[in-house]
Amino acid sequence: MSRPATLTILQKNLTQNLIQVRNLSEKSRIWACVKAGGYGHGIDSAIRGFSHADGLALLEIEEAYEARHLGWNKPLLLLEGVFHERELCEAENLKLELVIHNEEQLNWCVNFKGQLTGVWVKINSGMNRLGFNPLCMSNDELKKITDNLNKLRNKVLNKNGLRWLTHFSHADQPNGCLAPSRAFKKSLSMLNYLSGELQSLSNSSALVCSPENNSDWVRPGILLYGAAPSNNPNTQLKNVLDSLLPTQLLTTEIVGIQNIKKDEYVGYGTSFKSDRAIRVGVAAIGYADGYPRSVRNGSNILVGGKKCKLIGVVSMDLITIDLTNCPEATIGTSVECWGETISISEIALASDRLCYELFTGVTARVRRTIIATE
Repeated sequence: MSRPATLTILQKNLTQNLIQVRNLSEKSRIWACVKAGGYGHGIDSAIRGFSHADGLALLEIEEAYEARHLGWNKPLLLLEGVFHERELCEAENLKLELVIHNEEQLNWCVNFKGQLTGVWVKINSGMNRLGFNPLCMSNDELKKITDNLNKLRNKVLNKNGLRWLTHFSHADQPNGCLAPSRAFKKSLSMLNYLSGELQSLSNSSALVCSPENNSDWVRPGILLYGAAPSNNPNTQLKNVLDSLLPTQLLTTEIVGIQNIKKDEYVGYGTSFKSDRAIRVGVAAIGYADGYPRSVRNGSNILVGGKKCKLIGVVSMDLITIDLTNCPEATIGTSVECWGETISISEIALASDRLCYELFTGVTARVRRTIIATE
């Protein structure tokens, strides 16, 4: 029998979550963020699950090729633009919309002999990672940038000229979007924004917590996958999360059982010492599969449909479980690490990780299955 560690993708739940997220901003078009292979769900599942999105936002040319090959004919956005000037020809052939966030990319686009489907100018509104920051430019620098942006308007195929976006760093905090949105608006004016050019400000947190910034396009990511942007979501986010569905199940089976006495240790080191005689289930999953080593003793795990407790240290290939709440467990009994009963948000909190990390951290040796949309 093959190793039982399995990741099951629930495409229909991706679709349902998209419907719920669209309800948050019905007047905005949606870029469904599918970078990192659809947040670890697979770009193929993301394309099918988000078939009703207005566009897909991704990171790499290779992902764009795959999306087109799988039949996605609607807009595709490269969130960090091209990494080399030579990729502009591929972007033209694939009809990609590009983000530009630095002067080099701007120059590449201005000097490009072909035509570009759409260009989104990224503004640094306070995150200080990527983007133009006209508030910190000299007059000469600003004039050079605006002159090139005006030239670029004549090279894009869309009728709305340039497009503009930013990214919020702490949208889930009180007034977290207030200063960044002001900086964005001031930057637009300084960079000669033209009335009617499209804007995109809101990520998952801003969609919920700062709806006044839900403009022409929104860019939800983690919410589409039924998970929280942080381990301490505020009340607004919690209410939305209650309406969302899990989009993947990480499961395995019991492959061994040990009967131990009081005062015996379990697993590596001495992190767990039993205070009584117990049955210990050994399940075939570990940190080499993407189940985090940092999950704490006593965290919930589902065995045969019953909540049990993780004990001992997560090893490369195995975990150990107190079977007190599931005395009937035997070799082959099912184990849910996260999914429908044990939420991925719960495991993220129990391991001091983020849902993003868990979604994208499941490794290639875990068998994949897909429950397709109907």
